[in-house]
Amino acid sequence: MTAIILWSVTGLYLGIVMAWLAGTSWVRKFRADETMRIEPEPGAIPDGNYPSLMVYVAAHNEAARIEACIERLLGQNYPNLNITIVNDRSDDDTSGVVRRMMDKSDRIELVEVDQLPDGWIGKTHALSVATRKPTADYLLFVDCDCQLVPGAVQAIMHKAAREGLEFVSLWPMLDLASPSEKLITPPVSWLLGLYTLLGSKSAADGSQVVLGNGQFMLFSRSAYEQVGGHSSVQAELAEDIILARKVEQLGVKRWVGWGKGIYLSQRDNNLRTTSNATTRVVIGSLVHPLRVFHSSHVMLGGVGTSIFLGLPAAIAMWIWPEFPQLKLVAIGAVVHLLAMRYCIRRLFKMTFLKVPSVLAFALGGIVTGLVILRASWIITGRGTVRWGKTHYRVRGSRIVAAVPAPAR
Repeated sequence: MTAIILWSVTGLYLGIVMAWLAGTSWVRKFRADETMRIEPEPGAIPDGNYPSLMVYVAAHNEAARIEACIERLLGQNYPNLNITIVNDRSDDDTSGVVRRMMDKSDRIELVEVDQLPDGWIGKTHALSVATRKPTADYLLFVDCDCQLVPGAVQAIMHKAAREGLEFVSLWPMLDLASPSEKLITPPVSWLLGLYTLLGSKSAADGSQVVLGNGQFMLFSRSAYEQVGGHSSVQAELAEDIILARKVEQLGVKRWVGWGKGIYLSQRDNNLRTTSNATTRVVIGSLVHPLRVFHSSHVMLGGVGTSIFLGLPAAIAMWIWPEFPQLKLVAIGAVVHLLAMRYCIRRLFKMTFLKVPSVLAFALGGIVTGLVILRASWIITGRGTVRWGKTHYRVRGSRIVAAVPAPAR
């Protein structure tokens, strides 16, 4: 009986190892880092007619960061750019900081939102309010922590105008500053990126990848109105992904690229905030309870097992040499780590300022697997997930009710 159990576990684990080996073959051929890149255009630009662009930033308690965000936007060399800051029920001086910036530039507009209607998510409602009657040719949605480099907007608008694009979104380039972000963000990014790329018809030039990243989404006014704007996704936890799917269904001409070289986003959240954000994104992105539940096993088994099986198996095969399965598991764990290292180094160099070590990635896989396991419970209507100052009960990818925040 012991031998049967060991052979079963060994076979299962070697299947995981083979999957990672297949991944190295796929990653080696993956050239999207070259075909999905765009370079900023920071230099002087010739006179001409430029489509009007309105940049929208939803801000909730961003007094410490909103000034730098606005200055980066005002520093862009695109000549026909205006900015709308949506102050969403902030408790700090976000509004005051924006008003002081408005005294320095007439290109800034402030929209105040002081209530959240039932059935809405805060950020989605704020952007819906601000875009009720858009007049610009293009609408760009960015987050407050989206650090655009000089010439970024010009490069994107140039590409959009040249190729007739009506929707552009960029994978984030992340600077993980806090320990919790370094632990959890790489594994969950790998998981969601895997679903995105495998679900796309082609990733060769970014024209078929279905991705919506709320940190950077550009719409033509026509495309934004066709998808119904943010009011069409008022209850969605991952409104950006749903908007991207609507774009695909409508056949709108689109392009997805890498944010590397265009913008950087710094993550410095604590463990509680990082875990909650991961729960929200996983539920909103994967939608189905079984897929979320399966993903927790992908993280725990496909990523985390490498650091648990290798050393114990190596020790055990000296104690019980009569079990050849232990040697196979030990060898498999080494191959697992090497294959994982190759894959994450090749993929993460496009999305992270600093690529995590393979051991940090494997350990993070265990923690992330447990977070996703909790998400599989919440997605069925049990428990709550927080966004901003509001706690929500959810069913699938949508909120069903706001609930009072738990007492501290």
